[in-house]
Amino acid sequence: MKNLMNLKKYTLITLLSLLSCTGFTQDNKTPTLTKTFDLNKPGSLYARSSGGGIDVITNDQGKVIVQAFIRKNGRLLAPSDPMVKEVLDDYNLNIEKDGTEIIARVERRTNFNLWNNVGISLTISVPREMSCNVSSSGGGLNISGVAGNHKFSSSGGGVHLENIKGSTEASSSGGSVTVTNCNGEIHVSSSGGGVHVDEAHGNVYAHSSGGGVKLSNIHGDADASSSGGGVTVTGECGYVKATSSGGPVKVDLVSINKELYLRSSGGGVDAIIRDGYKLGLNLDLSSDHVNIDLRNFSGKSEKNRVYGTMNGGGIPVYMHASGGYVNVRFED
Repeated sequence: MKNLMNLKKYTLITLLSLLSCTGFTQDNKTPTLTKTFDLNKPGSLYARSSGGGIDVITNDQGKVIVQAFIRKNGRLLAPSDPMVKEVLDDYNLNIEKDGTEIIARVERRTNFNLWNNVGISLTISVPREMSCNVSSSGGGLNISGVAGNHKFSSSGGGVHLENIKGSTEASSSGGSVTVTNCNGEIHVSSSGGGVHVDEAHGNVYAHSSGGGVKLSNIHGDADASSSGGGVTVTGECGYVKATSSGGPVKVDLVSINKELYLRSSGGGVDAIIRDGYKLGLNLDLSSDHVNIDLRNFSGKSEKNRVYGTMNGGGIPVYMHASGGYVNVRFED
């Protein structure tokens, strides 16, 4: 047993000696541990943490730099602090390279309350061409600048993505999901907060049971739903489906050429369709009160129901509200 303890201690000391303490910092703080790998071609990142959040940023150096920030009792531990070894006794910290894949894992070995005041967060700098599979159960995720095929999830905080390229999946059960400037198809969901996507070039699929969904400046198809708040969609979309059982549904669309499907059981439906008077539409609108200025219309128009065609028909437009009005405006 004594020999085993000595071997364990020697392994930890060796790990500390292999990890340098240079490079970028988190909040202008020196990381507790750092490891650097050369990667001069597109690669992939597999990162897991049960001890804290994970930040991923990009560099133009052809390197991957993984930094671990170990905190105990609210204090960031210096590389030489003797408590570092004590913390690592109860964590599996694995940072390695396998071909073009970088692996960074932080896993608790115990669930003792003694270690509830300890956290290990990661900041990882990668080349821009990097597919990422990143998850955390101990904090949120902040990801910026990567291009590839991505999957992000957090049960310990929110997920924040910025300047992402490629096919992306992102989910959170611990906070909101926010995406800014995404190029490529994206699937986002949250049960711990709302979902907000701003400036997306590609199809967007968004769902929240913890708050509202707001999709702004979308250039692609949009499918949005919420049971925790309202839904808003703006942009230039061929197809839009927006449904809510927790609030109103609002859209402001530069164009629509495939289908528009809006439904709310928690509020009204408001739709602005630019140049809508010029479009051929198949209308199916219903609520306590439907407000729409019909032109070149053929069909049935009543206070609570509009069913028919404009300009000879064409694009399916369905709107239904059981908790408010349906308001449709066609603007230049």
